[in-house]
Amino acid sequence: MRVLINLISVSAMKTKSRLRQYLSNFRRLAFSNRVSSFGTITALAFLALAFAFYITRGAIAPYNPSHVTFDTNAKPSLTHFFGTDADGRDIFSRVLAALPVDLGISLFVVLLSVVIGTLVGMTAGYVGGFLDEAIMRISDLFLAFPVILMALLIADTLYPPSLFNVAISLTFVWWPPYARLIRGGVLAIKSEDYMAVSKTLNSSFLYVMRKGIIPNILPAILVYASIDIGTALISVSSLGFLNVGIPPNTPELGNMVASIMINVYSYPWEALLPSVVVLLIVLSFSLFGDGIREAMDVKVRPHIVFKSRFLGEGLRKKQERKKPADEVPTGVDSQ
Repeated sequence: MRVLINLISVSAMKTKSRLRQYLSNFRRLAFSNRVSSFGTITALAFLALAFAFYITRGAIAPYNPSHVTFDTNAKPSLTHFFGTDADGRDIFSRVLAALPVDLGISLFVVLLSVVIGTLVGMTAGYVGGFLDEAIMRISDLFLAFPVILMALLIADTLYPPSLFNVAISLTFVWWPPYARLIRGGVLAIKSEDYMAVSKTLNSSFLYVMRKGIIPNILPAILVYASIDIGTALISVSSLGFLNVGIPPNTPELGNMVASIMINVYSYPWEALLPSVVVLLIVLSFSLFGDGIREAMDVKVRPHIVFKSRFLGEGLRKKQERKKPADEVPTGVDSQ
């Protein structure tokens, strides 16, 4: 019994130390500068709002997002912060209800594309040969067409319209960039000495992937996926704006903008809030991903390049002033 308790305590301590390390790494990556800090805080705020609305089933919204009233096209006021739409529904409540839809589909598409792209890319890069050539030609076929056009075609084909069909249609065309990115990383890692040693020791494919390849390509996947969430949200909003795949009367940011386009000059505030929310979400995830990229790759930090290019002379002069006056240059004998 004591042995079991000791094992449980040891595993709990290891888990706690790992969590602390993960939180420390996340803090270091996400808050590497002020710009990425703003993106991280904004992205987490939108995710928290979406999660809170989903968990509370809309209790955090001031009004029922689907409740129709006679107060149509009302201007922003203390009663309705951002006014009402043509059916008298509160726009602020509908935007809160749209966050779980848009962010949920975007996260689902990116995560599933990462899984598919990782499996396909690692297999193609590690095995090589005919399999690699076939997979890359298939991915080229997907990349040859605009993503939004293929997603429109697939989403319009699937019946009945549903949020799951929208997610599947986007995932179907979203995985090729991840496959090519991971395949390139695998090809670069295959030339390393430790990979040759692993093959000599007859290590299994899963062991090589888990210990040798995934830890090395994980930073690139993390950066690309964090930025790609905003791109996926734009695609989801585009499908909603074109009224393809989104069920009727479903709160969705693109669908809300499309519903007022006929009278946008008469009631511009009805399209303002959903458009600004889309802009902020895309910007926040882009800044968050850029902050992670800067923290992982010091050579491409733009603020360091800016300082070295425009402030380099001043920094060198300041360092020269700090040198002691009696310092003797190297290689010169004192008299």
